[in-house]
Amino acid sequence: MAKLKLILTGIILMQLTGTVSAQHARVQASLDTTMMLIGDHVEFTLSAEIPNDAKVTFPVLTDTIIDKIEIIRNLPFDTLLNGDVKTISKPYIITGFDSGSYEIKSFKIAVKYAENNTDTLHTNPVYLGVMTFNIDSTANSIADIKKPIETPLTFNEFLAEYAIYYGLTILILALIFTLWWYYKKQQKIKSDEPVKQKPREQAHVIALRELDELQAKKLWQKDKIKLHYSHLSETVRKYLEYRFDVPALENTTGFITTYIENRNVLDTENKKKVNEILELADLAKFAKFTPLPDDNARTLDYAYQLVISTKEQALQSATNNEDNNQEKANE
Repeated sequence: MAKLKLILTGIILMQLTGTVSAQHARVQASLDTTMMLIGDHVEFTLSAEIPNDAKVTFPVLTDTIIDKIEIIRNLPFDTLLNGDVKTISKPYIITGFDSGSYEIKSFKIAVKYAENNTDTLHTNPVYLGVMTFNIDSTANSIADIKKPIETPLTFNEFLAEYAIYYGLTILILALIFTLWWYYKKQQKIKSDEPVKQKPREQAHVIALRELDELQAKKLWQKDKIKLHYSHLSETVRKYLEYRFDVPALENTTGFITTYIENRNVLDTENKKKVNEILELADLAKFAKFTPLPDDNARTLDYAYQLVISTKEQALQSATNNEDNNQEKANE
């Protein structure tokens, strides 16, 4: 081993560290150290000193510099300006895994001047010694592999290991709680809603009485058109709600007509009558529209016809049911 060190030292002393020049350019190869241990890292640099208006092309080095000397990192170019001259350097991080002395021979570097002349220059060779470790077999006997040391789990390690599971658990629980809260809220809203109680009197009895009262007041004859249609519209809406369970008291005319149409509550003739009564009432109440006397009389008459016609159908249905029950009893 001592002999190897002596040889390497001699080689290092003989190493050419000079630069190669041509015209206005100089190129150089260098190492940040000439001796290294196996597997250590050394910086190898190719550099060119050229005029500011010249261009340089370095060789492309990828995996190895020479046999058994590998490139492990390709560093970026570095440029240093000094007056009319610039120095461009291309460093590499290299390593070696076999002991011995190695000559890194010269590399070709092309320089193109402003006059369009091109020179190919050669760097100086450099030498690298790779040393191995001294192993004293008597002092270092073979021993068993040590078991891993058990250390307490740190907070950061805990987060890295279990945070995602705790996060998913919390998210699922939050979702379940949100659904439960929404369900309870909807239940409370439903329980708080007032239950609509139908009057004890039959729907047609109430409607006919109110129509009679409206007719007796003669509101439209006294130019109280808006008040007349307010009472007429309310009477028709109440009859639809009490008689057919149409949500008419708290909804618009458009909603009521669509509801009746979709559920086939009335026949075609009565649908038309309801539409005309409610639409004309909306015009009189909200659009300051003044219907003609014929319109006032006709819509009031339509209301009577609606109630009487649907009332008669209900009574007829009840009569038919009684007849059927009587026939079954007789049988």
